[in-house]
Amino acid sequence: MSSDCIVFKYKGKFAHFLRAEANTSAPSYPFPTRTNLLGLAGAVLGLEKDSPQSLLKDANFAVSGRARGTHWHTANFRKDPPALVPRSVKKQDKGTSKEQRNTIIAQEWLFYPDFTVFARLPQPYHDGFLDRLSNKTWHFTPCLGLSEMMADLTLVASLPLEPLEEGVHGVDTVVRKSMVALDMGRVLDGGAVMKSIRIPRDLTDQRLFSHETYIYEVNGGKLPVKTAHALKAGETIIQWL
Repeated sequence: MSSDCIVFKYKGKFAHFLRAEANTSAPSYPFPTRTNLLGLAGAVLGLEKDSPQSLLKDANFAVSGRARGTHWHTANFRKDPPALVPRSVKKQDKGTSKEQRNTIIAQEWLFYPDFTVFARLPQPYHDGFLDRLSNKTWHFTPCLGLSEMMADLTLVASLPLEPLEEGVHGVDTVVRKSMVALDMGRVLDGGAVMKSIRIPRDLTDQRLFSHETYIYEVNGGKLPVKTAHALKAGETIIQWL
């Protein structure tokens, strides 16, 4: 693993990170999950589908930032494809049709998502990822959850990581609940708005998810927590997803 981390902006007009428990409606997570970021790294590097979860299984990611707002969009999904066009058509042909089944569902979209991602990948993928971000030469078009929602990736820096001693730190990124203890006095004094959410963290080759509970600051601010797992990247204090 590299001793540095790659910092890049991950933003666009719209995003949709589908919640694993979604059924007839499609709510979104408020930020990209670790599994989303594995897929993003795989797209940039040109890895085959379903291979990032094994090739990049030791990768580390941290994420900060937020979307400006959310909107519920009605989407029309076609269950059956239209009838095939015949190879030859005669003048007297009236044409054919195939009954189609459409399902209308509600999709939660994030408006103007603007995230900062900190990434450390196993070699040789780390250097390759840095090179592709530097030159904007990703293999597949990066997206914000859905392929129709194209992402703008901009390299910010490659920074050394400094492990911090156990103590209370103002962490700028999403934190794993199992790795921290909240300093509620400082949380209340600082006016932080916290939420807890359970999201996917790991994914097997058979697409089986394992989940973790995370805590994030709704407005993208700092979270004062006691932890032994904080790291400093430049002037930012992070914790891996």
